[in-house]
Amino acid sequence: MVSKVLRFATVTVGTALLTGMALAQYTFTPFFSQPLVQSQAFGLEMALQRLAALELAGDAVETDDDWEEVVEGLEADLARFIGSVRATDPGLADSVLDAVEGVEEAVESGSGMSEAIAEAREALEAAYAAVVPPDVRSSRVFVAALITDMSLGGIGVGEGYEEAIEDELPAYTLGYVALERVRELWAEIASSATDQQRTDVEEMLDFIATLYPVATIDEAIVGNPEEAEAPVHRIIGVLETIVDAELYPGRDMAALARHLPEELAGACERYGAGEDEQATEIVISVGYRYLEADLGDFMEFMAPDVHEEVTELIAALTGMGGDDDDDEGEEGEEGGDEDDDEVAAVEDLAAACRELMEALQEASAVFGG
Repeated sequence: MVSKVLRFATVTVGTALLTGMALAQYTFTPFFSQPLVQSQAFGLEMALQRLAALELAGDAVETDDDWEEVVEGLEADLARFIGSVRATDPGLADSVLDAVEGVEEAVESGSGMSEAIAEAREALEAAYAAVVPPDVRSSRVFVAALITDMSLGGIGVGEGYEEAIEDELPAYTLGYVALERVRELWAEIASSATDQQRTDVEEMLDFIATLYPVATIDEAIVGNPEEAEAPVHRIIGVLETIVDAELYPGRDMAALARHLPEELAGACERYGAGEDEQATEIVISVGYRYLEADLGDFMEFMAPDVHEEVTELIAALTGMGGDDDDDEGEEGEEGGDEDDDEVAAVEDLAAACRELMEALQEASAVFGG
């Protein structure tokens, strides 16, 4: 395990470099200007990604217990958007939940999985249309941000290869599916790129494809766990130029620290109004950025007491993160098993949300905000 001192040094140096890079201003900032819809779309994409991976795995689902985590992760994915679906179309929300439950039952029983997956995919596509407006879904900036999340997320392109080396075989298939989806999304915006930009992105996609030559594997890969990360980051760097958008929300951690409590305010209002599912969607959006954009790692060393309070409250309200900060964010993406009890233990969600806001404001103060 990497030592805390080394991790601190890495984060500190990385912060200095990225802050300098932030001086190159971009016109658009999707993770700041439209964080909720990006989070909702990411949840929908991950749910569809899991279905595709289960479909590719076939009979392996019954023989490898690790596939249970893939199925369990659907619950975390749904929490990103189900409240907004229910507010728009309660019947559709019920259909999504029923269809996902059907997949869980099919996996458990070992029969009817193909039909259950097809039904769940149809329900999720309808939910996608209900939650993400067509003009947003066709936006180059939205698509580029979605590519970023699907490349760097806990079940994304980079992580899938790394975990496959660590004998997490379903992670490989999830990464394979993520790469295919990234290719599809790239095709939607490739016409906006210059010839050189297209060449750069497609070279990197082709290289990553050599790391995912088949859809499933039956034993761990031997290789460099970080081999998919460098081309992924190069792609994102090119995308930033193509769409003129900041795609690394943690590049300016001070700005991110200021933004998160502002975004969270809407969640606290919704909890107070009894709109718990929609409130939780916002908390997930906030919590994910705190945990995944280097801000959490930085705060762990600069203000550990504040960091502990923030992560405990995020876990209590959403199930993301947990006690092991080295894996923070992954539990939320993969469906951690500590989640349900902790969420149920929060008696006053609005009060817990306000506590989280105060803790995030303290985190912002570390940067002078």
